[in-house]
Amino acid sequence: MMVNDAAKQWELFSLTCVRVDTEIDIDCSPQQVFDYASTPALWHTWHPATVEVRNVPDRPLTAGETMLELIAVAGRRDQAIWTVLACVPPQRWEITTDTCNGMAHIIYTIMPTDSGCRFHRTLEYRSKRRPWRHLDATLTRWILKRQSSRALQNLKTVLERRRSSD
Repeated sequence: MMVNDAAKQWELFSLTCVRVDTEIDIDCSPQQVFDYASTPALWHTWHPATVEVRNVPDRPLTAGETMLELIAVAGRRDQAIWTVLACVPPQRWEITTDTCNGMAHIIYTIMPTDSGCRFHRTLEYRSKRRPWRHLDATLTRWILKRQSSRALQNLKTVLERRRSSD
């Protein structure tokens, strides 16, 4: 799928999506955080939903590149082919996916702070099937908010440990 097609498709679908915003301050440079978070081969080291990511280089992906992620969340397992919509190092990275079970859109925004940076993650999603679609704004959102908060805490821990060992 072309990047423009994916972006258009997401734009239409986002009118009915549910949004989860999480953020955390990390004592590392924006570039270090960007490089680590936008390298899907490393997601399993910090994101609890990622079982595995296949067929990706060990580097940040750029606009138009894709990856296959095996996901486990809320008792469901799924495969998602993500497409990178935007890559603006070290400030913004944006991806989207459309599976038979739902669509999702994630934006990482990284802003410099006095002690490192603030990492902000926006997840927008919508399930396509029942009963999940009816649970998106309640139970699924609650689960994903907790999981996203844990993911960002894991990311902070991993990166700050790496920094202190350098």
